[in-house]
Amino acid sequence: MREVELRIGSEMAEIGTLRDALDALAAELGIGMRPLMQLQVALDEVVSNLIKYAWDDGGRHEILVRIRAGADQVELEIVDDGRAFDPLAAPAPEPPPAGKRPRPGGLGIHMVKQLVDQFAYERIAGRNHTRLVKSCAVGAIGGRKEE
Repeated sequence: MREVELRIGSEMAEIGTLRDALDALAAELGIGMRPLMQLQVALDEVVSNLIKYAWDDGGRHEILVRIRAGADQVELEIVDDGRAFDPLAAPAPEPPPAGKRPRPGGLGIHMVKQLVDQFAYERIAGRNHTRLVKSCAVGAIGGRKEE
């Protein structure tokens, strides 16, 4: 099991730090391009929603992200002190009325659910713990497998 722990501020510009860390880990451990892209999109969506909606005070907050890679899966855990929000309780998006364009937004959580194999949420001691797991082959260190 390989684990990387990152702490970023609640600013959109810091999402790049997470992308870079996930890319580096994928290259080191041989995680395929397809699961890597799915994890990148899911992580971007969860963290960007967090930054946009979790706090009302406009202040700087810390977000903890743990990336764990085992032989057959990659797990992302996102921990924050924002307002309680269970993404699993969010309703599925409703289709637009016939002949109408869909409203922008509201699809992110639904998309994340499609991209990962496990999506879990807990509120523990005033913090949100969101866990995303993607089942995938983790190859030998030093090369990236194509999937």
